Amino acid sequence: MFYLGEYDEDTAKEIKRHLDKAGLKVEVKSCLVIDEETTYYIKDKMSAISELTEEDTSQFKRYLGAMKSVLPQATPDNFEDLYLKELFPGLFDKRDEVVDLLTSSEGNTEKVKEILESGSKEWDEGHLKTQDAKSFAIMILKNNEIKIGEPAEDKLEDPVLLLLVSPEKFETRPKQLKYDIDFYLDKSVTVYVDEFTAPLTDDIDEDFWDKYPSEAQRLKILGLLIEKLATSPSSRKMDFAEFAEECVLNIEDEDSTVNVDGFDVAEELARVLEKSGVIKRKGDKIKWKGKD
Repeated sequence: MFYLGEYDEDTAKEIKRHLDKAGLKVEVKSCLVIDEETTYYIKDKMSAISELTEEDTSQFKRYLGAMKSVLPQATPDNFEDLYLKELFPGLFDKRDEVVDLLTSSEGNTEKVKEILESGSKEWDEGHLKTQDAKSFAIMILKNNEIKIGEPAEDKLEDPVLLLLVSPEKFETRPKQLKYDIDFYLDKSVTVYVDEFTAPLTDDIDEDFWDKYPSEAQRLKILGLLIEKLATSPSSRKMDFAEFAEECVLNIEDEDSTVNVDGFDVAEELARVLEKSGVIKRKGDKIKWKGKD
């Protein structure tokens, strides 16, 4: 069987449906797999991390300044808006202008469209900046046990930071460097195709070629090689060494050349043809079946 690939269950079902419809013989086998993800980080006071990693903390200090400014009057419901407006007043002024225009009785959509289109790059950059600022605030609140609506006291003077880092950046591994390893169990489905049915790839619908071009191309190439090997030579007989030399394919057109090398799997290809009743092998001799 030809190994097509490993997929999630829904994708494997869709691929099998397309191939079944075209007449290819397909087998699927499922198994459990484990994915591993390792995350390295340093958790320490901001002053210590700054010395250890030579991290530019100017942005952190700006975020902290905004948190210090808004936390005394913030509630869990309005903290995010107060915090982000403190950091990016211009961006939120434009947002408020757009909201006012949309909710006004005139509903000036042309003016809104003009504002959005003229500042599309600014909106995109603003989104990234606000996401970064929000992630920082969440990290600070969590790692310093700060609750919105309660006094932060001196917890923001030199707060504990948790920064994701790459261990390769350190010549000597610092004691503060920690790591988490997460393992995720999942179900994987392997799709196999009977090699002798690969020539039927021509009957696969265009939707499969659009969604799975790599799979379609590999099946097409395999099908062309099988077709070549299944075609009887004029003598209908051949030494196995000659057969192995035939397990190659060269396709040329004006723009490209495709080379397929199956020399190292000649034994397997011969078994495919023999199992399908195309050839009969006896010792070192191969004979294509047909009229005597």
